Amino acid sequence: MSDSIHKPPRLALAYASLLVRRPGLVLLVILALFAVCLWGTTKLTINSNQLDLIDQDLPEVKEVKRIIDMIGGSGHLMLALRGDDEATLKKVADNLGAQLLADKQNVRSVTWKLPVEFIQQNMALFIKTEDLVEGKRRIMAFLKDQLRRANPFFIEIQKTEPVKLEMTDLVNKYGSVGKKSIRDDYNISNDKKMIMMLIKPMWDSNELGKSRAYIEELRQKLAAYSTQPGSDGVKLVEDYELMGNKQTVAYGFTGSYKTAVDDSYAIEESLQPVTLVAFAAIFIITILAFRKLVPTIIVASGTVVGTIITMGFTYVTVGELNMITSILGGLLMGFGIDYGIHFIFRTRLELGQGKRYDQAIRDAVVNAGRPALVAAVVTSGSFFVLVVSEFRGFSQFGFLAGFGTFIIGVLLFAWSPALLSIAGRINPELPRKLIGEMKPPALNSKTGKELRVPRPGLVLGISTVVVLALCACAINWTSEEIPLDRPTTLWERIKGGVRFNYNSRALIPEGQPSVRLQDEITKRFNISADPIAVYSKTLEEAKAIYEELTQHPDKYNTVDQVVSIYTFVPPPETAAANAKILQEWKEELKDIDVNALPPETQDKAALFMKMLEARPFDVHGVPANYREQFVHLPETKPENHGYLTFIYPAVDLWDGKKMLDFADQTSSIPTPEIKDASGKVIAPAQIHRAAGAAPLFARLARIVLADGKLAVFLVTLWILFMHFLDFRSVSLALASVIPLTVGLAMMLGIMSLADIHLNFMNIIILPILLGFGVSHGLYLLHRFLEGTSPMVALRSVGAAVASSTLTTAAGFAALLVASHNGLKSMGLVACIGLLTTLIVSFTVLAAVMQVMWDRRARQRAASASDSSSAPSTGKSDTPEHAA
Repeated sequence: MSDSIHKPPRLALAYASLLVRRPGLVLLVILALFAVCLWGTTKLTINSNQLDLIDQDLPEVKEVKRIIDMIGGSGHLMLALRGDDEATLKKVADNLGAQLLADKQNVRSVTWKLPVEFIQQNMALFIKTEDLVEGKRRIMAFLKDQLRRANPFFIEIQKTEPVKLEMTDLVNKYGSVGKKSIRDDYNISNDKKMIMMLIKPMWDSNELGKSRAYIEELRQKLAAYSTQPGSDGVKLVEDYELMGNKQTVAYGFTGSYKTAVDDSYAIEESLQPVTLVAFAAIFIITILAFRKLVPTIIVASGTVVGTIITMGFTYVTVGELNMITSILGGLLMGFGIDYGIHFIFRTRLELGQGKRYDQAIRDAVVNAGRPALVAAVVTSGSFFVLVVSEFRGFSQFGFLAGFGTFIIGVLLFAWSPALLSIAGRINPELPRKLIGEMKPPALNSKTGKELRVPRPGLVLGISTVVVLALCACAINWTSEEIPLDRPTTLWERIKGGVRFNYNSRALIPEGQPSVRLQDEITKRFNISADPIAVYSKTLEEAKAIYEELTQHPDKYNTVDQVVSIYTFVPPPETAAANAKILQEWKEELKDIDVNALPPETQDKAALFMKMLEARPFDVHGVPANYREQFVHLPETKPENHGYLTFIYPAVDLWDGKKMLDFADQTSSIPTPEIKDASGKVIAPAQIHRAAGAAPLFARLARIVLADGKLAVFLVTLWILFMHFLDFRSVSLALASVIPLTVGLAMMLGIMSLADIHLNFMNIIILPILLGFGVSHGLYLLHRFLEGTSPMVALRSVGAAVASSTLTTAAGFAALLVASHNGLKSMGLVACIGLLTTLIVSFTVLAAVMQVMWDRRARQRAASASDSSSAPSTGKSDTPEHAA
């Protein structure tokens, strides 16, 4: 490749000259833009509604919005009360329930008990007929024995044991509807030590800001409970381990409202110390790299100005931040400072050649500007790839990060030169004093030999073996399921390769209280925390959905229980058969005087006599307090009027694979064509879809996985295209991406050996690393193509490459102090990737450049030999840079 290809373009020269000739004007324009954008930045707000981050046309989103309109939101805020005194728990629950219901501004409904008398009186209609017959046999034997023994003339010649009424097996079998016990009105656990209160706020669980504010308000009310009338001095304490007593009741929050807030808060809380640690680390690394304070201040101030301008751009284009783009500022500062570092280092190099300050600044802008511009364009394009994502959190992040990277890159190549030019106008020697200078690296050693990368062939051979070995470790070589929930052996890691951890528990902070409480509720009540819901327009459709889900357990093996209005309607055939038995039984018992029974059995006998009165009923016979749980609210839009069927999962939804299976099974619930008594079709055969957090998160998980793969593919194509466009040579383009490709391959191998897994959060780091990793090869190769030897290129820009990489790595390394495990994993993967690309730059790429340099020398020697042996033409040959 000829030198003419690397001749500075006129536009670059004109831009550099403008910065030197009109630095004051440049700074005024930047500061004016900064002032306007600062105002826009102060107007930015964070939209905490997670539902807004997903494509509103997705069926999962539409169904969730329908549920929100029907019943006010998906899921509940759960308030669990824990104590060893049942009476105290129930009284506290009653008092709190009344207080919560009085808060019409925040609370739509509260459920902590449901009268079970109706179910108790009609339970005989739900029991299998053969079990009812068996129960009748046992009870009659018991009653006859009790009446016989209660007779004052009862005499036993030979003493016999009274008949015992053993009903435990039948009571356990039919003692609940769904998982709700029919022996107690309250939502109380079987051990009577926990009451669960289900609060439905006036908003959906995706509106994190409202949920967080309400939970804090609720904490204050609960803290003041002991001072309120009727509390009997009982103190409420938020504690997730304490077992309360008569004077103290422990409480805790969980449910979809609380876990969503906790996850968001954990990220936000983690980022606060991370930001400080990252800024301090970047500042220290920059000072160590420059060994002066002023260049650090110049670069840091320019980065801050560029970040503020990007925030102003955000206000103009998007209008607000979201839970993903709220981390944009910190990320851009970590990336953006690199452009300033490269400019300062190049200016020091130009000053070290004895140039005047203006010429040094001009040459630094031109020479370092081209690779910086290409790096900015490639990195921006890598972010822009995320714009195609269905997840608005990613698409907006990609859009803003792409423009932000380019804005900061361009700004730092205006801000820093303008400041130094003004300093030079004050005193031509001032820039040299402020930022220092770097003498040109020596071309030869003290012995006079050319400095070169030692044994490049051996380096390439060894590195090839190492890379291939690490790549082999990253490949899955077995069909066996390698466990993720325990430390694996080295051989298991090698066989399993890089694995994806679907378990969301691995992302949240260790011991998160709301998750621990959710697990405790699952054990105590044998239910999952929140169900999902299936909408039906008519009662007939609701019945078809209920029958489809309950009559095909093998088809829906991830479903634990189905709760519908039809849960409270006995099967017609069973009810008719059982009613006949009850009627016969009543006839047999009509002469029994309950008062003649022993006192301890009289209350139960009275309830039993009422149960004999049970008669079959249809869905219209379900009491209103049961029915209203499944029907739309009065304020629901007409098009959303209908009924809901609730589905509880039988699997741990924190496990991503199981969550996906559950979502798949409940996303396609077929029902047959429904006709009325006259044969008229009142509902066609159709497919129903469940709605709620699980289907929504399942769709989001699939989006993340698909977008991660697509983004890596598109970014790779973008990088190769831009590098070819820059170098106009396939070999040079491939050489420039060596640090990136080889470094990431090594990263995956190291992850496998270190038992580090990909997950739903750190997978997004991959396209970001691809975008950033291009800078290593660009700066080194462009310096090399200026005609310097590989060692000179390494010594002149290697420090800038190392410093810029270390500052970015420091920013990501700060995530390791985060309490949120997802953020930790992002930081760990990023650090490994950045360090491996840096190592490859100084080893593999350096060896490749040495091989290219040696080949170029041989070509020159051959050309010179041919010239000396050829007849003279009177023209002189000019050696060209061969690619």
